[in-house]
Amino acid sequence: MPDIHESLKAANDFKDKINENEKIHKLLKRWNPLMHFETKDSDIKLTIKMNGGRAESVEEGCIGDADLAVTFPTAKDLVDMFSGRLDPTPMYLSGDILVKGHQADVMKLDAITMILWPEK
Repeated sequence: MPDIHESLKAANDFKDKINENEKIHKLLKRWNPLMHFETKDSDIKLTIKMNGGRAESVEEGCIGDADLAVTFPTAKDLVDMFSGRLDPTPMYLSGDILVKGHQADVMKLDAITMILWPEK
């Protein structure tokens, strides 16, 4: 099972990929959510702050009031999503990934993963 260090590394790599992608910047230039990510099988909690289509920061813990909160079944699933090895959409649709927030925010997060890893 991945630990917090592996999870932070994967989240920061995800942040870097978002920030390197001009298509994401243009598509989400007015999207500024605070997102919490956590897992059911560990105490791993991460916060990603978006600002103008860019991932501004990744922090350990659930910091602030989230616009979107995503709970993965396992830490491995979380790391795999951040790494592009897991398409979260089927797990979200089946209820394995729990999401609290506006459907528009869920769709935008899904769009990011589809742009970064179109073959998934």
